[in-house]
Parts: sequence; structure tokens; C-alpha cells
Amino acid sequence: MSSRNTGAELVKKILEDNIKKMQAEVCDQCGKCSSSCPVSKEINGFNPIQIVTKIALGKIDELLAEEVIWTCTTCLKCREHCPETISPYDIILVLRNIAYYSGLNYPLGYDDFINGILERGYINAPQTFRTRNGDRVSRVSLGLPESPSPMRMSVFKGNLEELLKRD
Repeated sequence: MSSRNTGAELVKKILEDNIKKMQAEVCDQCGKCSSSCPVSKEINGFNPIQIVTKIALGKIDELLAEEVIWTCTTCLKCREHCPETISPYDIILVLRNIAYYSGLNYPLGYDDFINGILERGYINAPQTFRTRNGDRVSRVSLGLPESPSPMRMSVFKGNLEELLKRD
């Protein structure tokens, strides 16, 4: 077994232990996370309460097998509205890490996401947008500064590439 696999197993174990300590059973099913979630309003089958419930029932493997953990946009609205100390956002981030370290597949669009960060320092290149009267405007035309890249892009890119290396 390579050191990467051994490290991945250790990280997976730590993450699974952390998710068990999240005390999902304190969720009182108030629905604030689901009602504030923009994804649950648009995509049938995405329900933040169900994610928390499955964790409380110990169904980590079931969630890892579903695409639901990759559907979250990480807007943090569930975390903002949760009256308890548990939020679907926190659970989803840990599950995504477990999936990665377990070697499970992730959505194809994540490669574009990673490449955008490596090339520019952010996900998407700044774009123009259309105003109500149909004109196209940019940050500069609005008097805003251009979107900055990381100050030391070569160091940033090197660090990211190191993180993404696989044996």
C-alpha cells in the first residue's frame, strides 16, 4: 500500500470520526435550512434536512453514493439559518473530502473548476453582463477595479498543483 493510500485511509477515518461528532441528532427538523436553500427550491430530491437526518442515522456510505453532496452550491444559507450547531453545509464539506480521499468519482465540471482556479486564481474569468436596457457592462466600465489574481500567482499555483498531485 502506497503512502498516499495509507494517508487517504487515515484522513477518511478522521473525517468519518468528525462527522459522527457533529451531533446531527440535535437537529429538531425546523426546516430553516431547507427553506433558505436555493438549490432545494430548484432541484427535486435535494433536501438539506434529509442530509442531516441520514448522518444522524449513520448513513454516511449512502450519502457518499449519491450525487447530492455535489449539488450544494455552498452558499452558507443553511448555516446562517440553523438554530443549532449543525448545518448541512458542514456535513457536505466533510462528505466531499471523504469522497475524494476514498477515490470516489466527482462531477465532471469540477475539473473545469480546478483548472479555472489554477489558471486565474478564481473559478470564472470576469464577465460582462447585460443591463435592463440591453447594454453590456464590465467592472471597468462601471468604475470598479479589475478582479485581482492572487498576489503571488506562481506560488499559489504551485501550492495548488502540489495539493492535486496523485500517486
